[in-house]
Amino acid sequence: MKEETVPRLDLAPRLKRPLSLWNPLDYIRLLYWAFFFPQAIRWYVQKFGKPEYQDAQGYKAVKEVLRNDPVQRKLVIQAIITLIAASCVTALVLSALGVPIDWLLVAFGVVLGVVLGVAASVALGVMRGVAFGVAAGVAFGVALGAVSIVVFGMVGAAAYGVAVGIVAHVVFGRVESVPGGVAVEMVVGLARNVAFGTVFGVAFSVTIGVAKSVAGNEAGSVAEAVSFGLVFIAAINVTFFRLFDYLFLLLPFNLAWKPGKKNRLRQASRLVLLPLPGLQRQVEKWLTQDWNAGLYNVNQLLAYTLQFIPVVKAMNVTLANFKADIMLSRTTSLVDRPFDWDLIRFCSSSLDKELRQRAIERLNIFIPARWKERRQLRFQVILWLDTPARAACAGFWFWHEKEAAKAAKAFAVVKDLRHGPELYGVARTIGEGQKTTDLHAIAALEQETEWMNTLPHPELRPGTLQVLRTLRSAAGEAQTAHHSQSVLNRSTAIGRAVADLTRLLETGESICPEPEWPLIKEIAENWRYIFSEAGGVVGEEILRQPVPNPYEGYSGLPVIGSTFIGRADIMQQIENYWATSGKPVCIILYGHRRMGKTSILRNLSHFTGSNTLYVYLDMQNVGWVDHTGQLLLDFAEAIHRIAAEFGLQTGPPPEETRYTNLGTGRRSLNALLNKLDSQMTEPKRLVLAIDEFELIETGIKEKRIDAGLLPYLRSIHQKYQWLGLIFAGLHTLDEMGHDYKSAFYGQAEYIRVGYMEYNDALRLITQPHPDFALEYTPELREELYRLTAGQPFLIQRLCWELVTRWNERFLKQGETTPRTLTLDDLAPVLTPDFFHSAGYYFDGVWSNVTKNEHTLMRIMAQREKGTWTLAELAKEVETIPSFKETNALEKTMDLLRRHDVIAEEKEGTRIASELLRRWLSQEED
Repeated sequence: MKEETVPRLDLAPRLKRPLSLWNPLDYIRLLYWAFFFPQAIRWYVQKFGKPEYQDAQGYKAVKEVLRNDPVQRKLVIQAIITLIAASCVTALVLSALGVPIDWLLVAFGVVLGVVLGVAASVALGVMRGVAFGVAAGVAFGVALGAVSIVVFGMVGAAAYGVAVGIVAHVVFGRVESVPGGVAVEMVVGLARNVAFGTVFGVAFSVTIGVAKSVAGNEAGSVAEAVSFGLVFIAAINVTFFRLFDYLFLLLPFNLAWKPGKKNRLRQASRLVLLPLPGLQRQVEKWLTQDWNAGLYNVNQLLAYTLQFIPVVKAMNVTLANFKADIMLSRTTSLVDRPFDWDLIRFCSSSLDKELRQRAIERLNIFIPARWKERRQLRFQVILWLDTPARAACAGFWFWHEKEAAKAAKAFAVVKDLRHGPELYGVARTIGEGQKTTDLHAIAALEQETEWMNTLPHPELRPGTLQVLRTLRSAAGEAQTAHHSQSVLNRSTAIGRAVADLTRLLETGESICPEPEWPLIKEIAENWRYIFSEAGGVVGEEILRQPVPNPYEGYSGLPVIGSTFIGRADIMQQIENYWATSGKPVCIILYGHRRMGKTSILRNLSHFTGSNTLYVYLDMQNVGWVDHTGQLLLDFAEAIHRIAAEFGLQTGPPPEETRYTNLGTGRRSLNALLNKLDSQMTEPKRLVLAIDEFELIETGIKEKRIDAGLLPYLRSIHQKYQWLGLIFAGLHTLDEMGHDYKSAFYGQAEYIRVGYMEYNDALRLITQPHPDFALEYTPELREELYRLTAGQPFLIQRLCWELVTRWNERFLKQGETTPRTLTLDDLAPVLTPDFFHSAGYYFDGVWSNVTKNEHTLMRIMAQREKGTWTLAELAKEVETIPSFKETNALEKTMDLLRRHDVIAEEKEGTRIASELLRRWLSQEED
């Protein structure tokens, strides 16, 4: 039979809206649910209530539900109104039928039913949730109200028997199916309630009969007592076993399960406990023909009927008949979202023994203790591992019960089947993970989880393996934290592990399926605690050692990786230019020396995305090449290397003999680019980042580089839609030679690299590395920014000096050395030696400006505080010949602004960096 021929049961209520307080039919619906379909109340809360409040139990939780979930709050109100209305209607119906009624006593009965119904609803709601409380309260209150009306308004032994039978039915059996997943409890509760009701009926009827006989000296009292007992016992058995419903289901038309015919089970009572004839065979047929549809129907039966016994038997038969290569995958899909986990348990143990043992436990008031103990030993329930299906189900059940060691033993039985090594490895890893108590034990798990590297695809439990790989990564960090000699490396490894475990705890529930996740969650929480404890120990050890100096840019070298701070605005500009489809535009980064242009280019590859081949070229090598061919060879080798790493077909590496001059080099590089052209489909692109690009012009002036190189770069940029260029240097094209202007003028976008933004500068000062262990006072932070104006090299140099001097003090003073740097620590740093060590920066600024700029810089440096107005500067330079040309002062000021030497304020102009001003003053002296 084809897969689509298996009908999907739909046993859930058809209600598509929340119940209304103003719709009388909804009260009848609620009354029907309470007596004949209590599972519907659970469905209603799950369907329309807020998810976070559906499983609330306990006084505080239920109080919170009633306050914040309007659906459940209205449900409780409707239940109370239903109790009152049902009791009143019962009295009116009895009166209309001519039954003699004492209305005063009837009123008392109504009140009694409502009060006790509400009390039962509240008490049971607190213990087992609002849905269960409503179902129990309505059924109990209505039934008790009816009993009270009959008892207080009528007289008769038969009436007593029937009424008490109804109450017993409601109190002991009606709503046990509401919570879901308690089918075994229902069956056991049935036996208990029938026995108790029978004994109670006999005893109560005899007592009433004898009492009436003695009190009234009535000859018929004994017969009336017998009549009462028989009626009561009959009511109990008929009510609990739902015999009328069961007989209705035996009719031929109700056994029609053939495809294409309307599903009849929906019309049957939801409270029939006795197994329906033919249902087991039908479920077996569904599961065999279409496993997924069959599982869906199984969950429908468990959720909305009490047919647990035939479903369990059908599932056992089906699993036992599966072939070995699909058995574990079928079992896994069974445990993904079972309505009742007992279904998995009884696929590996005896349901019959479980029912008998529970019955003996519940009937303790009728059975002698010694006989009870012997019977319990006889019907002791164990999980069998004698077949692969039973072992697999037992393993998942043990996971559900958080018994990882037993789960590993169960999965060991199936480890030779397809996916068996995966389940066995997961079980063993979880079991070992639960035993870990320190970093050493965690570290040992890294090697023990190497089995994950050899698993075939597709994996059976990919979500479980994903979170276990996170645990394995944490175990690798534990290796570093346990064995590394570097305190900083240990601290960093612990920090990474804590971050990974925290992220796992936040997202793991959405990744890892049950029943593994609760176990893995406990392991992750325990490991995070262990790592945190170890982090505290390492932290104390760090406090006993000098601080590693994190200011890597102090020497002027580019900063790469995690210590690259700020410049997000520039990165965003570049990304915006390249975000559009089509050819990447040519970009020119410009700014004076040591502003971080090289650091930006070196870190740009982390921001360009996985579809970009990023090739960095430093033109400082131009000074070492003899001709243009050698420079193009450098280009070709870099492109070939990056393209090969990207997985593109590049052919053999470039050969030096093919790059002897501009002509041969151009042809050879074109051949490489043409080979890449067919592979660089949208959105792939290649970016050539050329640093210190004005040095090419120097090579052209020295006749080592052909002037045709720049037009050639422009031509390949225009030819290949996937090729982008980004240059970094001191100048714009307007300030450069004719060769640059003619090649790229009008085709480039400029991005100025100047001083760092205030917040980025403070971050570089205070957080140069995640594990930086010193603090700066607010006054020192502000002073460092004032001295440097956010110039990155000067910040790196100053802070490097501060940390170096602090470490020198630490070696002398030990752990008592304060870990907060203050303004008092700054003065010893600002010595002539500092300005000499940072002279490369100051000399670079000085050599990059014109003679008139030198003059103005010297003049402005004379004023230690305050600013200069344009009039004041004009007066200072009026006697200098070079400033007598028209607008010479204004032009010079514009150049100084462009070169980031001066800063504008409301009052006037000043040297932007106080350190630069001091250096100029010293040079002047």
